[in-house]
Amino acid sequence: MPRKFGGCLSETALPDDLLILRVLLIEADIRAAERLLEALRDGGHVVYSRQVASRLEIAEVLREEVWDVILLSCALLDLPAVDALDLISEQAAGTPVILTVERGSKTLPIALLESGARDFIFKSNPSRLLAVVERECAQIMLHRSEALPDKPGGHLPEGEARFLQLASNIPECYWLVDAQSQRITYVSKGYEQIWGLYVEALYADNHDWLKHVHPDDQARMARRLAQFQMGGLDERFRILRPDGKMRWLHARNFAVRNESGQVVSVGGVASDITAQATDQRQSPFFAHFDALTALPNQLMFYDQARRLLALTKRHHQPLGVMVVDIDRFHEINQTLGHVCGDELLRQVAGRLSGSLRESDVLGRLGGDVFGILLPEMADRDQAAIVARRIVDTLTPPVRVEGQDVFATASIGAAFYPQDGQEVHELVSDAEIAMRHAKAQGRNCYQFYSLSMQEGMRERLFLETDLRNAVMRDEFILYYQPKVSCASGRMVGAEALLRWNHPRRGVVPPDQFIPLLEETGLIVSVGRWVLEAAARQTLLWQQAGLDLPSISVNLSARQLQSDTLLADVEQSLALSGLPPACLDLEITESMLMQNAEQAIHTLGGLKAMGVTISLDDFGTGYSSLAYLKRFPLDAVKVDRSFVRDIVADSDDASITRAVITMAHHLKLKVVAEGVETAEQLAMLISHQCDVIQGYFFARPMPVEAMEILLQNGEHLPSHLLRSGTRKPMALFVAVDGCNEVISLLERDGHRVCVAADADAALQWFSGNLADVLVCGAPRKGFDALTVIERVAALQPQCERILLVDDKQWHRKKVAEMAGSGLVQRILHAPVDPLAFRHTVEEALLRRHISDEYSRLSHEVEVAERALVRTEQERRRLETENIELQALENRGFAILQEVISALPLPIFGLDEYAMIAMVNEAAAEEFANRQLVIGSSLNEVLPEVPAIGEVKRVEINGVAYLCVWRQASLGGSARGQLLILQRNTG
Repeated sequence: MPRKFGGCLSETALPDDLLILRVLLIEADIRAAERLLEALRDGGHVVYSRQVASRLEIAEVLREEVWDVILLSCALLDLPAVDALDLISEQAAGTPVILTVERGSKTLPIALLESGARDFIFKSNPSRLLAVVERECAQIMLHRSEALPDKPGGHLPEGEARFLQLASNIPECYWLVDAQSQRITYVSKGYEQIWGLYVEALYADNHDWLKHVHPDDQARMARRLAQFQMGGLDERFRILRPDGKMRWLHARNFAVRNESGQVVSVGGVASDITAQATDQRQSPFFAHFDALTALPNQLMFYDQARRLLALTKRHHQPLGVMVVDIDRFHEINQTLGHVCGDELLRQVAGRLSGSLRESDVLGRLGGDVFGILLPEMADRDQAAIVARRIVDTLTPPVRVEGQDVFATASIGAAFYPQDGQEVHELVSDAEIAMRHAKAQGRNCYQFYSLSMQEGMRERLFLETDLRNAVMRDEFILYYQPKVSCASGRMVGAEALLRWNHPRRGVVPPDQFIPLLEETGLIVSVGRWVLEAAARQTLLWQQAGLDLPSISVNLSARQLQSDTLLADVEQSLALSGLPPACLDLEITESMLMQNAEQAIHTLGGLKAMGVTISLDDFGTGYSSLAYLKRFPLDAVKVDRSFVRDIVADSDDASITRAVITMAHHLKLKVVAEGVETAEQLAMLISHQCDVIQGYFFARPMPVEAMEILLQNGEHLPSHLLRSGTRKPMALFVAVDGCNEVISLLERDGHRVCVAADADAALQWFSGNLADVLVCGAPRKGFDALTVIERVAALQPQCERILLVDDKQWHRKKVAEMAGSGLVQRILHAPVDPLAFRHTVEEALLRRHISDEYSRLSHEVEVAERALVRTEQERRRLETENIELQALENRGFAILQEVISALPLPIFGLDEYAMIAMVNEAAAEEFANRQLVIGSSLNEVLPEVPAIGEVKRVEINGVAYLCVWRQASLGGSARGQLLILQRNTG
């Protein structure tokens, strides 16, 4: 039978109103399944799950239940993952499938992703699972909470469904009672809002609401309800909520008839009229207290604070002030509506009140901000107790509109007399501390310190200087090279914005770029970066320096800006840089903010001919399947993976997976943050295309970048792929192989020798090997550790193990042979010629493999270049056609103008042949037989040579001959001869 997980949850005990994440695990390993579920529970989800591992079990659970997400193992022994995916597609189409991959797996689920799986995660690193599942299931919980209840016995008619949908989204409470059975068939969400009770109890007992009517009104309402059972009720009464608060309600009911006029239901509506029913004599109360929470409002809070502070000063006692701000309240309001937001504030106010002492004062300062006065609060330790109690009080979910909402708070505290002497000063200091608590990640508390005030003042001055920097042109560009892993040469550079402050010097980007984003200045500054980077790149290219492309980062605001396409087009036009030389980098999270708009914008950029790279890849939550929709040219592996690629096998696996996926999607891979030779060697071994980082060069100003280009700096040749160097064989702890090594070196092969494990691992930290020949395990030499490390660092390296007979049956050797860590095992003694032949074959295989990879890469690069060339050819062809059409229109206009002139005019081509004659010339020299294509000298021998201005007589009439060069499209196209009658 399928196994069930979920802690205390069971299939039959799940409340209908509880938001449950339903997870189906297709997994044979119980411990692996539990680890995955634990990752989801740690993220705050209530999980109901079932685990299956066979075709029959999968078919059964898909037939019996509906699932939010399916986690499919790629390592099922009895059922291939592709068959399981087909079965899911048949029975649960649309359910998101997440693949779970074993650690160190060399087979990546590319085909499964193309067949419908949404994403994959490694079982050994389930931390990414939470983000992937939340991304895929983001709408499911929302749909549940908004789903309309079905009418018992069938679907609701369209009109009634619309009524129920309307009733579910307004604050009043609506209900329907079956006329015959007097059972409640529907209650709107307003019941939970007004009564503070769950609707489940009312469905079970339709008189449950009466139990919560005020004792003074209960008997009257029972009589009235019995009297007006079929409609006509119109009463005002009081109820007592579970939180002890009283409310006044106005309830009415009415008959609902069918088409024949028969009463089939009784509808009702109850409205909260507490505000209207309150006696007018209580109006001074509402002038000083908040109507929503019944707490002192801002006016009353400050009045009490002043009185309490005066008393504190008189008795020389301390006073604490706290400001509590509800985290992400704006998002809750936008998602659930203001009615739910108000209810949340009411319940939070009740919890805060219960967390304080009787002498403490709690008030609402406005919106989702509360203020607390703590008299005789001597030190931070006592205040920390109160703050922790508030945080703990808000930890359980708040029940709003039939669903659980988690509300956390950020708390700031200040103290009299050390932090301030006046009320407004103390509250202001507490607000500053509260903002610092939000900056620390929310759901925590901070105490005010003078450094916080200085930080805010510093930020204000920095923002002022930043606005001046835009007008004073204080921004400069630094450049960081990008280097090919195949050739070692620079293939581009990334333009990085820096601020050259007149007093502070060069300001780091993390200190001012967030301010540019907040102030909106990033759009204009980003436009300047585009133009400056393009202009400088063209200058380098014109100077003969080899820099094929320049990369520019786009901000989120730029990508969402309506002017981005025009800005890029204008930057290219002003600088003259070919579009193919400009690469625009965007982050993964930016794409997913508004995917459809991003696709449209990127499509417009691609139409211009620029290339697009996806920056920080792997850190966001975008789906790998969704990635195919974006018109990308390259992905940049985030530095967080590259930093630990050598030490962390998970990061190495993820990086290898990203490179493989990107190449499968015909994308180039750029690894950023490469700082060591060991990282570089592993990336090259994983077939990375381009690297960027401190190992080659730090970001540098224009002058330093120019020197680097002039010197032709490149990566060390011994680290490059075999396609650009001779293959390398490393012998580790191998005795008696001097003859073999000599034979290999004589044949031109590169060979290195390491005496022990430490020397070998040190050698691998800065070099690439194609073949490893490792001696047998023995005392003082752990061959297994060496081979495992090499397999992780340079998985393309072919590994050969040399053993003798007495060691052949040892357990370690057998484990290495069975695990695939060793490709070949040789038994000593080995014939030197045969040994040499084995190593040479391995070197040749690696050389052929790398040569194939290199050629494939060059073909891919050539194909991309051909595509760009073809795009440029088509663009130039289109421009040429448009230019020719423009010239033809201009020539036609010129002909019409010349034809209408009263002076005789002849048009000659470059061979002095008549190409045009206007009407005046045709009339005056009709007897000369003017024919298009004839020589002018033959028809009018009296005319002087081209360019000579001279008076002549033709047919008895004196003319002044004037020559004008005719040009079209900027190039000479012949001559115009103008004959002016000589009236002098």
